[in-house]
Amino acid sequence: MSTREIVVENLFKKYGDFIAVNGVSFQVKSGEIYGFLGPNGAGKSTTVAMLTTLAQPTSGTATIGGYNIATEQDYVRQIAGVALQEIGLDPLMRSMELLTIQGQTFGLTRKEARARGEELLRLVKLEKFTDRPVGKYSGGMRRRLDLALALVHEPEVLFLDEPTTGLSGRSRRTGRPHRHH
Repeated sequence: MSTREIVVENLFKKYGDFIAVNGVSFQVKSGEIYGFLGPNGAGKSTTVAMLTTLAQPTSGTATIGGYNIATEQDYVRQIAGVALQEIGLDPLMRSMELLTIQGQTFGLTRKEARARGEELLRLVKLEKFTDRPVGKYSGGMRRRLDLALALVHEPEVLFLDEPTTGLSGRSRRTGRPHRHH
């Protein structure tokens, strides 16, 4: 059973001679919201990639909800959701297709996945845009869809990499899309 804690100890990531993450350590208790800041190139996205099993650490250890990111990757993926800075959505697909596929990937039936998709599209205020291919979405709309995709399996731990990228100033402050008057 997951503890929902994040424990990172002396995490390193090297690409050849380049050190992208240099001995990062921190702990996040269950229920806490934790953010880390730094300039471009500081290793924030690389750290998130390692913690969500998208990249292997060169050395060091980390557990997400008690599960080791290097040896228990399937468990980490079941309890963790991630919305990345670089959104890789198929531009020809529609939001409900993407959400349904994501739900089925996590073991939901097609019907359950569609119901979860509808719920999430309402949550992120995209329910009126289901007929539009995601390639026609604005940056903020794609960002909100990416968040919905991260929430499909009701993760216990959620990672948001650059969560305000693509959102207008008003959306960042209020959660509502900006409208010009």
